[in-house]
Amino acid sequence: MKIFSKFKQFSREIKLIIITALIVSCVGVYAAGECIISATADDVTYNNTTVQVALDELYSMSQGNCPEGYECLRDNIYNAMAESAVLDNIASTYVTSSSGINFHAISSDTNGKGIYELASTQNDTYPIYYYRGAVDNNNIKFAGFCWKAIRTTDTGGVKMIYNGVPDGNGKCTNTTGTNTRIGTSPFNTNYSSASDVGYMYGTEYNYSFASGYDLSTAYIYGGDVTYSGGTYTLTNTMTSTGTWSNDYNTLNNHHYTCGTTGTTCTSVYYVYYTYTSGANYIILTNGKKIEDALDEMFNASNVNSTSSTAKLAIDTWYNNNLSSYSSYIEDTVYCNDRSIAELNGFDPNGGDMTKNMYFSPHIRIWSTFEPTLQCSRPLDRFTVSSSKGNGALTYPIGLITSDEMMYAGGVAGVVNNTYYLYSSESYWTASSYDVIGIPLMVYFDTDGLYGNVVSENHGLRPVISLNSASTIESGDGTATNPYVIQTS
Repeated sequence: MKIFSKFKQFSREIKLIIITALIVSCVGVYAAGECIISATADDVTYNNTTVQVALDELYSMSQGNCPEGYECLRDNIYNAMAESAVLDNIASTYVTSSSGINFHAISSDTNGKGIYELASTQNDTYPIYYYRGAVDNNNIKFAGFCWKAIRTTDTGGVKMIYNGVPDGNGKCTNTTGTNTRIGTSPFNTNYSSASDVGYMYGTEYNYSFASGYDLSTAYIYGGDVTYSGGTYTLTNTMTSTGTWSNDYNTLNNHHYTCGTTGTTCTSVYYVYYTYTSGANYIILTNGKKIEDALDEMFNASNVNSTSSTAKLAIDTWYNNNLSSYSSYIEDTVYCNDRSIAELNGFDPNGGDMTKNMYFSPHIRIWSTFEPTLQCSRPLDRFTVSSSKGNGALTYPIGLITSDEMMYAGGVAGVVNNTYYLYSSESYWTASSYDVIGIPLMVYFDTDGLYGNVVSENHGLRPVISLNSASTIESGDGTATNPYVIQTS
């Protein structure tokens, strides 16, 4: 059997140098004594052909092809994925568009089905490969559980999502239902502060709802406040006419009020969202303004001091089931993207009080349709070690992101019941969504990706990442013959 190992990260020139050296030295290219059989100053005959033909054949293999009669090495999941990955920005067998996959649409036989290479990473040491669509070759059996491979990491590891337990025959045939989850949980039982979208969180500013607070009273509003001697004073004031349609544009620049017809108070309301029947606001004290509150909720040193309800459940599950397998699991980034795309009513200078505060994942799944694997804020990069992220995790485990679900074939508000992440049961992602009063997270629903209140119960499907040293013991990745990771 002819054997050749893929080393796609090198340039063509370097690959040809290495291949030539291997041919000349007869080391490691072909087994069973197949080597150079004759050589002259002008030519080298190899397996009854010329060296150029051999180089072309081997180079073709190094680009991901595995010709008939060859066994391409699959020592780990990364290599197995690399063998058949195609670029995601070009037309290919299951992608008809010349510009590649359209993430505005769900996966399909014309918009992605198989393994793809993230084009922006193709020159990296470890390009990112990901599964998309109706695939059945990403099943993995590890630590007594079934998993679905999602994508690779920048260190050659492979992220995978929990998918239940093997059946009585050791197969991973389960695809839908409650068995795809370890259980259900709120993302956070705390649900009154914008900071509750955190996988971990710190300072909370609980919102309040003022029923009947519809500007029918001539309250005074300030465009800003000063603070002295324990007292807030509204500045740049206006008095409501009591009619929202008349005051709309002006009130978007006047969010502060004492809730009276006066201009001084020891604590001040900051109104950030209005309904016809009321308004949402937070209370500020000790001289703090809305900028201070936002900074404390999303940027302060204690922003990752308290575990969310979901994290507590996932950590407990890891401790009970995976602790003895930690040598096979890499510490990689689990992104809980809390970057704010649109402040709206949380912006004191023209912030629209009729619109939610939107986090960046919300914009990517509904507006730009451009998923990313970059986690822009260091505080949101959840890791065990602080070398690559925030170092806030106890265990190397987390949740899938809405971006990873988009790469896989999911779209906001659109049913896709054929891609491998589809489940007939809902489950949480780690991606923040928006804030009206109660904060929302992105979750998987049978109708697509949506936002839901953090206090609702949805499934938990933990995600871990096998390290590059984890090798395949057997299997081909299908549900009836899953990859088995060697653990002894």
